[in-house]
Amino acid sequence: MTALLIFAGFSTVFCLAQDSINSSENWPGFRGTGNSVSNANTAPIEWSPNRNIAWKANTPGYGQSSPVVWNNQVFVTSIEGASKENLLVHALGISNGTIGWSRTFTSSQKGRNNPMMSRAAPTPVVDEKAIYAFFESGDLIALSHSGETLWKTSLASETNELKNNHGLGCSPAQTSNFVILLIDHAGPSFMMAINKKTGEKVWKTTRASRSSWTSPTIATIKNREVVVASSSGSLDVYDAATGKSISTYGGLTGNTIPSPCVVDDKILIGSGENRMNQNLAASRESNCCITLKPDNSEHSLTATWKSKKVISHHASPIGYKDHAYFIDKTGILYCLNIHNGEERYSMRLPNQQWATPVAAANNIYLFGKEGVTTVIEAGPEWKLVSTNRIWSEDTAAQRQEASRKAAKAEDEKRSSSGENPSRGNPTGGRSRGPGGGPPLPAAELEATRYSAVGDVIYGAAIVNNAIFIRSGNEVFCIRNANISGVKK
Repeated sequence: MTALLIFAGFSTVFCLAQDSINSSENWPGFRGTGNSVSNANTAPIEWSPNRNIAWKANTPGYGQSSPVVWNNQVFVTSIEGASKENLLVHALGISNGTIGWSRTFTSSQKGRNNPMMSRAAPTPVVDEKAIYAFFESGDLIALSHSGETLWKTSLASETNELKNNHGLGCSPAQTSNFVILLIDHAGPSFMMAINKKTGEKVWKTTRASRSSWTSPTIATIKNREVVVASSSGSLDVYDAATGKSISTYGGLTGNTIPSPCVVDDKILIGSGENRMNQNLAASRESNCCITLKPDNSEHSLTATWKSKKVISHHASPIGYKDHAYFIDKTGILYCLNIHNGEERYSMRLPNQQWATPVAAANNIYLFGKEGVTTVIEAGPEWKLVSTNRIWSEDTAAQRQEASRKAAKAEDEKRSSSGENPSRGNPTGGRSRGPGGGPPLPAAELEATRYSAVGDVIYGAAIVNNAIFIRSGNEVFCIRNANISGVKK
């Protein structure tokens, strides 16, 4: 039975997904059901290279998408080829990580393949019938759990050439019947619903052109499913059945990477520094909490609070047990009271955080970019539970150095053949900052160029007794050694 939440001032049904998708055995999309909260009753809290890593699976190609889980399978996507010609979908067995099946599809649009461009960045969604894999080429593919292709559709005619500095990063959301796609770029931008059974377009709502890499999420208000999207200046809410705009909140700055998080009637917005038009005060205030209040005929979006210090970056905010958690680009975690925005504490983490944190079993899991996961107890005070590594510190450094050398050698090879290796990445070969912002010093420019090379933790999924962590070409399963626990 779907939980009913009663809000002060009005009674309403407000949830994130159906129970069939919300099972503790499932992690059905980007940030689970869209809020990065797991229903798992138990989850591992300690591991190391020699402890509680149940298995490691190498997956063909390279992927920046998070793993998704349905019952006894873990699904991931990746790309291959110098121009991302091949799109790959893999199914791994939960018990041992064996690849049960792997399918390859030809991309309908080629793209530049380098560390600063999206490479299978969109996380797929999965339900009881199929997995729906979306790629930055605009291809959306539905496959059965056994790997049978159900349908494939291309958005190439809808998008034309995708024009974003880093490529497309939006992950789809899902309702019972639709896959929801947010396409924001310098060309035609829109929100679109695709029929899960047929792959046909159900509705399309035009949006103003903008550059963004955020993903939408689904919530239910008074038995009405809505799509919530935070993107490049605004927060927008649409009717999921029709695509009709319900409400908009404007005036935001820097909300181009973090995705919104819905908690009861509150929407947490993460925003980063806008290098094109720097205004740090505006960026801080755009890390905020917006309240959605439905009436009989209209829905209003109003700011409940705005932060004073927070500036997010890659990771999306999460809300859990009366607190909101934001992470900035240096790896500082901010814990705020979700009701009034008052800071509870701030703490520097051991790693930068590109993956969004996950809440499970009264803990917050913070997945560091370089494989260091910090587990803390949820609540108003900093309480460290554990610090965990996938790779030893020495091994991580050696692997990273080897990857950087290989990337630089590839750049030199392409440069000697007359190709500009910087073409298509945010530096543009002009010593510019990300997004065409202010010039960067040479050392910072090189760090930016190679920041996504090698072992990067892009996302994680938590189900009962197991954590699945994704790097570019590996998936790790964390499981307590004394638990046989997950379904086989």
